Amino acid sequence: MQKRLPFINITLVFLCAYLLAGLLACAPSGTPRESDLAASTEPATKVPPPSYLRVGITANAPPLIYKNGKRFDGLEADLAKKLARHLGKRVKFVDMDWDELIPALEADKIDIIMSSMSITKARQYRIAFSNPYLRSGQILLVRLQEKARFATGIYSLMNSNYRIGIIKDTTGDLFITSTINGAKVKYFTDPADAVEALIDKDIDVFVYDAPMICHFAAVNENNKLSPILTLATEEYLAWGIRKDNVQLLEQANAFLGDLKENQQLLPMIRARIPFM
Repeated sequence: MQKRLPFINITLVFLCAYLLAGLLACAPSGTPRESDLAASTEPATKVPPPSYLRVGITANAPPLIYKNGKRFDGLEADLAKKLARHLGKRVKFVDMDWDELIPALEADKIDIIMSSMSITKARQYRIAFSNPYLRSGQILLVRLQEKARFATGIYSLMNSNYRIGIIKDTTGDLFITSTINGAKVKYFTDPADAVEALIDKDIDVFVYDAPMICHFAAVNENNKLSPILTLATEEYLAWGIRKDNVQLLEQANAFLGDLKENQQLLPMIRARIPFM
């Protein structure tokens, strides 16, 4: 498949800025680059020394967490490094499939999940969550020439034959399969593959988290993709921690509180999501 070169359209940037600025502004008031000395992809079964903060990630969600060459990058990576330093530790990224994150946390193979994970009741039954750091939600990514067909956002998918791309075992998966009766769903494990499928007309729409949809729309403007800037859901992104690890939960919440109080969180978000 021919590689498509990114070109960011200024109009799209401002549209996404309007949406994402609203997401941040509505975050709860109580919520809230140092060098990556030890990031690696060592198996989750290898237990590093106590001086490391073992951070579970699925590195396929730019601009929040993704692989940049041999390094992990994105907003979550920035926050993980700062949190580790706050705790007097070094960060150890443990990259794994999305559906392995919570089991790995429960089995004490990682200390914390920092991977653009939304708070849900089902997840709260198994793990604890820190205070949220960003308000998000599900939106649509479509081909620009077909944008008018999806003007009503998620409602345009009701009683339709549209082929809907979603990431398996995510809140988008739960929302679509429980809301759209008889939805023609195509599952993906990597969002970039879903975007390619949309460009190649193998699907008609991709439903995913707002920050990632805006990112993919911006870098694929030359491929004529457009976000539908209407939130289908309201979600809050936070970090997953074992319920018995009360100390780390308190430390993570204190860290987020300090970032907000010192007005550091918003600049970090804007640095990674420039259209905010």
